[in-house]
Amino acid sequence: MRITTDMIVGTGLVLALLAAIFCGGSSELQTTLGSGLIGYLGRTAIEHGGGEAK
Repeated sequence: MRITTDMIVGTGLVLALLAAIFCGGSSELQTTLGSGLIGYLGRTAIEHGGGEAK
């Protein structure tokens, strides 16, 4: 498996979200990181052909 930029950014967002949850980050920070993660992974899936609805 090749490591891509999308994998690195996705991993970073997941780690930041987990750190915000377990280290007592604010609720607003958790919501922002969660929204960013979902949006980024959704865009990545569509770009790589995973978002084709049939």
